[in-house]
Amino acid sequence: MPDGARSFVRAEEDPALAACRATAEALSAYAAERPGREAAQWAFVAQERVAECTYLIDEGARQDELQGLADAARGELAALTLGLLDEAGPMTAERLAALDADTLALLTWYAAPWPVRWLWPPDTDAHGVALRPRIVNLFHGPGGWSEGIRRVLGADVDMIGVDLDPGAAATANAAGHLCIVADIAALDPEHPALQWVVGVILSPPCQAFSPAGRRRGHEVAAIELVCSVIRSVGGAAGYLQTVHADGSDAGCAPRSGETWPEVRARLAGLEDERAGLMAEAAIWPLAMLCSNGSVEWVAVEQSSALPAEIEEAIFFEFEQAGWRTTEAMTLDSVEHGSPSHRKRRFLTAYRNQTPVISVHPETPFPVTTFAQCVGWGPGRRVNTRGQRGIDPRTGRPKGGGGFSADRPSNCVTATAYGWKDEDSGQRIHQNDIGRLVGFRSDYPWTHIGRGEGIRTRAQQAADVVCPMTAAAVIGRVLNLHWEEQTRTYVTKLYDTAGPA
Repeated sequence: MPDGARSFVRAEEDPALAACRATAEALSAYAAERPGREAAQWAFVAQERVAECTYLIDEGARQDELQGLADAARGELAALTLGLLDEAGPMTAERLAALDADTLALLTWYAAPWPVRWLWPPDTDAHGVALRPRIVNLFHGPGGWSEGIRRVLGADVDMIGVDLDPGAAATANAAGHLCIVADIAALDPEHPALQWVVGVILSPPCQAFSPAGRRRGHEVAAIELVCSVIRSVGGAAGYLQTVHADGSDAGCAPRSGETWPEVRARLAGLEDERAGLMAEAAIWPLAMLCSNGSVEWVAVEQSSALPAEIEEAIFFEFEQAGWRTTEAMTLDSVEHGSPSHRKRRFLTAYRNQTPVISVHPETPFPVTTFAQCVGWGPGRRVNTRGQRGIDPRTGRPKGGGGFSADRPSNCVTATAYGWKDEDSGQRIHQNDIGRLVGFRSDYPWTHIGRGEGIRTRAQQAADVVCPMTAAAVIGRVLNLHWEEQTRTYVTKLYDTAGPA
């Protein structure tokens, strides 16, 4: 077969070329039906892409180059399809369910990793307020925020979680929360499916700021680098405030041209890359807004040892972007009825409102002790040493310690699976660990991988936001009274266990 014929066959078989041709044909047909310069230009660009793809195939181009052309073509075809569907009227669940398989597959690809329904605005009430506000829950984990919002607070929201840990995501999904597995720092915060999201929740990993992670995030160089990247977010999003020579307001400078991958790439110099994930707290909401987004509020949870410089840098970016209110508070989950201490730092920002509902209860919650939570009788002590070796100098186990079970527990850690009664050796189980941090007894803690995952599931519980505290924070954010619902939840959760 002549070389030219071989090239033709290769091109004809290439899926990238097929995608480019499909888009060119659709745009050419659209231009023929609607004569005009804009439609003709779209069709011309699409035909040029077909020629470029054919040439690259003939030259033996890399597959990633061809895939880039195919993705661009499919994106244009999806945008055209969305426009035509919008012209036919508002999208409803019935219309969406009736789409043909090819159209649905195209739009599913275009919306990924978000649900197809998010390509259209949500249903609203007579005042234009979304019936089910859309929320993105980043670093979702096994579901602390989600349980607090849905089960404790009873809020009806359309919330999608994202987490890199398949096990934590599996736990969340088994509990009825929608959580996708993805690298948050690799996602595009300007994705078109995010334009009707009103709330962003983030719980970046805390280890870089805590003793468990050797506090690498507290090193001066780390703080300076993270703050430097955060301070570039406003410029990249088009919210950098400028002034005239006389000092008067000159509005915002044009977007700097730095892409989000470029902004994030500068964090690669960190010794503990987890510290850099705090930059996502500024990147996501401001990037979404600069792309015709609808974000109204942000809630961030982090270690109580979060450096003040990072906190201030994040708030400065929101303030220069015109957000009305920023606030920070340190909360201990015991204040909201938890039987274990969990002191965390919460940052919240509001674009157009000043919250009025307090995160603190009007009257103190009854104290729930460790013993009440796990069903032990009074007068017992908890041994937190686990399976530690014996110190030959003292004849006692190395490290660890203990506490009275007649008070709230120490902060739950991944080693809680080894906690036991000092005298009898009776151990607690995963359902006890979950209850200690505010989860129902039958919560489906899930491990993916070999073995039972005893430590892995305990780690999931150790990493969560306490659902009762989440209800208080989001109750303030959404202007919903949270205290009565939370008291009901706490009473139901902890008044059921009897002495062992």
